[in-house]
Amino acid sequence: MTITHSVPASPGDSSPGDAGVRSPRDEIARFAHPLTRMLLASDGFTMPVLEAILRTELEVRVLRQDDVAAGRMPATVTDALQVSGSDRVIVRRSCLIDPDMVTVSVNHVVTVSGPAAATGVDDVQMPIGYSLVSRGVSQRRQVLRAGVARWPDGRLCATKAYIITLADRPLCYIRESFNPDVIPPAGAHLTEGDPHWADEPDTPEPTPADLTTAPRESAAAQDEPPQGSVEQLRTLPPLVDPSDCETLTADLDAAARGQAFVLHLGDGGGHLDCDTRTLAARRALIHAATAVLTHGLGTEVRVVPISHLPGRLGTLDDDGRTASDPLLETYFRAAAALNYWRGQQAPVALSGDLLREVADRFAEPATRDLMREVAGLLPLAASAPTASRELFSSITRLHISHEAPTLWYGAALTRGGPDRHWWDCSTQLVWIGDRVRNAQGRRVFAARIRNPVAVTITAATTPHEVERLCQQLNPDDRPGRLTLVARLGDERVTEWLPELIGTVAARETPVCWMCDPTALGVQAQHGGGQARIDGVTAGIREFLRVCRATGTVPGGLHLECPPGTGEFTGSGEWQVLRCVVTAMAELRAT
Repeated sequence: MTITHSVPASPGDSSPGDAGVRSPRDEIARFAHPLTRMLLASDGFTMPVLEAILRTELEVRVLRQDDVAAGRMPATVTDALQVSGSDRVIVRRSCLIDPDMVTVSVNHVVTVSGPAAATGVDDVQMPIGYSLVSRGVSQRRQVLRAGVARWPDGRLCATKAYIITLADRPLCYIRESFNPDVIPPAGAHLTEGDPHWADEPDTPEPTPADLTTAPRESAAAQDEPPQGSVEQLRTLPPLVDPSDCETLTADLDAAARGQAFVLHLGDGGGHLDCDTRTLAARRALIHAATAVLTHGLGTEVRVVPISHLPGRLGTLDDDGRTASDPLLETYFRAAAALNYWRGQQAPVALSGDLLREVADRFAEPATRDLMREVAGLLPLAASAPTASRELFSSITRLHISHEAPTLWYGAALTRGGPDRHWWDCSTQLVWIGDRVRNAQGRRVFAARIRNPVAVTITAATTPHEVERLCQQLNPDDRPGRLTLVARLGDERVTEWLPELIGTVAARETPVCWMCDPTALGVQAQHGGGQARIDGVTAGIREFLRVCRATGTVPGGLHLECPPGTGEFTGSGEWQVLRCVVTAMAELRAT
């Protein structure tokens, strides 16, 4: 049986590293509400106390967990944990949410690495207190400080910091901040005498990257390559590594098995410019949408974000001159975009601003609150050091897809991998749309490479054609290799998709099924913006209903969306987030 002792803070005690700070008892007395005072003074488990207050069960969400050198932590933490700069600590950012996905508390936890692993505290699936109890470990808790801090949306909130000690050896430093809508901070105010909490690791500032804006107009790529272009492309470095393609294949396999959900953003038919401002807005949009999905789906289903590379051509060569070869233009433009994505940290601030801006456009209070909650949590998920192990984070790795302008382009960038397979090193996911020229030729090319392949199918696609796709593109039945994207058009999805799903199931070919509801919005464009988005969200619901009825796992969602257009020829930011919320709600109801 576990015995939990308590070590009350004596009057006049101060936090380590903060001489002169009022004692926890004096700080707690500043709060007017008795519920707040009780919670801050408690030296027991916080989670069951909150559950009793709210009369509901709570769930732990680990936003991020990193193993860092103790030397990167301020003295407030290292003194409390009695560690030196050469020691290692685990920094965890987590939150407690209720069944309605309201964030009740956000928590900053620092644990000594060795004892954390020995006691199971590094397990992200179980609250720390419950983990210790389940192992029969005797523990003591000591409140170091209580007071006010800032909730993610900027409001004041009640906060406390304490340590957990095992056998007189400090194990964890924990700071808990409580949602002011749940635990009222009335009576306490920030004053000049209130020191900063000073318990976050030292995080290096991001290095800004620059992308030269290039001309936006160029000639369309032709099926016949210009003289010498293929030879030149073959001498250029690959844009992606085969290992990146293997990683995405595994992610798509997880989506086909219900362990992940893919969010794929298209480029609106090739009209997405490749300049710094547009790319920043696009990255902000996909990170924001991914964060909303991640928060809603929880730890059991991870989100796999994929973005189409910019479709417009035109760039500058190394001498600063405009390249005249469309294939070389495509390569340099794609390389510039990839360098920008890889060289920049996640656009946390831009994503948060986007979520706050669109929040007021939602009529439902719950959706507005969700957008604001996620906007506030984004900095918590991203504030740890860059080189870290992300467990449950909305700041996920962004995959790329591309529909090559010509077969020559893909062939010229095909490279042999260490596994002796051929890889299209211009992209991770090879995309074959329903309106592409020479689609059969592209399928033949895709059959010869190892990349994962996504193919758009429509109501005009027959079961025989789907069977040929499976045989041609995934003859070895490799999981994650083939993704079929149902593009919903004039015919309702219930009239044709079940038969296609049945054909694939009968053949026992592993397929990741996704839906593209964009065409429904285009058809309703004369009815206004609301009619467009209503058509698209209805299509998403119908696709998910068909999946449930046929016992098929819905693998993901494709949306055509160059940022900033506000039109559903390429979904605007609000429409994209509306679709994401719809899909999230339907998936949670399954």
